[in-house]
Amino acid sequence: MARHIRYEYDAYGMTPDARAAEIEEILEQGARRRRRRFWTIILVIALLVLIGALVALGVIGYSYIQGQQKYDKISDIADVGMESNAAAQVEDIASIEVDWDALRAANPDTVAWVYIPHTVINYPVVKGEDNDHYLYYDFDGEAGWLANYGAIFMDYRNKPKWRDEAYFIYGHHMNDGSMFADIAGMEDQARFDECRTVFLLSPEGNFRLRTFAIVHSAPDELLVQTVFKDDKERTEYIQDKMDRSLAKVDDVPAAKDIDQVFVFATCDAGSWGRDVLFAYVEETSVEGLEGLEGRIGIGKNSEGVKEFVEDVKETS
Repeated sequence: MARHIRYEYDAYGMTPDARAAEIEEILEQGARRRRRRFWTIILVIALLVLIGALVALGVIGYSYIQGQQKYDKISDIADVGMESNAAAQVEDIASIEVDWDALRAANPDTVAWVYIPHTVINYPVVKGEDNDHYLYYDFDGEAGWLANYGAIFMDYRNKPKWRDEAYFIYGHHMNDGSMFADIAGMEDQARFDECRTVFLLSPEGNFRLRTFAIVHSAPDELLVQTVFKDDKERTEYIQDKMDRSLAKVDDVPAAKDIDQVFVFATCDAGSWGRDVLFAYVEETSVEGLEGLEGRIGIGKNSEGVKEFVEDVKETS
């Protein structure tokens, strides 16, 4: 006898198993739609981020080009005859002229011009009322947006007329290699050896400097000291930098025989530390600096003035 199987059908004429399968398929389709929607949103966000990044890079690149062009124009205004590495062989540094009137008309804070042959460092030096302003504002007084050039600036505590025992000059380490970025590369011995001469020009006279140390300092190192209480303290300060130098030289005077140092600092771009280049005066046309005697408050028998600050923590 044939066995009769009884099926129950729902309102749609479907068996429970068929209905369950249909519901499962509907749920799976919904899940697939949600997954597609999720990944579509992720893709859109990724594309927006990519477009934003490309726009930002374009703006930064344009800012770099514009910033360097601006300083090229400033160089033209100043009429600085230091555009060739052959300038390193100049014999009479007093003959190097700068149109200081034009520079000061453009920016009254102008105090000097720094040029290092075999590098892009060829910039005016300004000095503000603090060490913050020229971190963000360039020579023309304009602040950058995504790419902040700032300016090459002297520590505001340094005194005029070049009578301090140590002068500190700061500049940003720009990703396009401009401003003071070349200083970071001087940790390499060959690069350091190539860039030993530094010209610092000023309305009072010019300096030919000779580098003797490149030091990597921590951001909290108390590095800045413009004058010293006596010869012993100055000698210890200079000897410490010689001993810590990442590049070595054997043609520099003894630390005790260096009366004045010039310090050029930038961030190392890899940490919060600083790359700091030290130089002594090889030759100057500024009058009255022999041994730095005769200065007010500073002399062989004077206690002098000792000022410490927190390195160049705010510079980069």
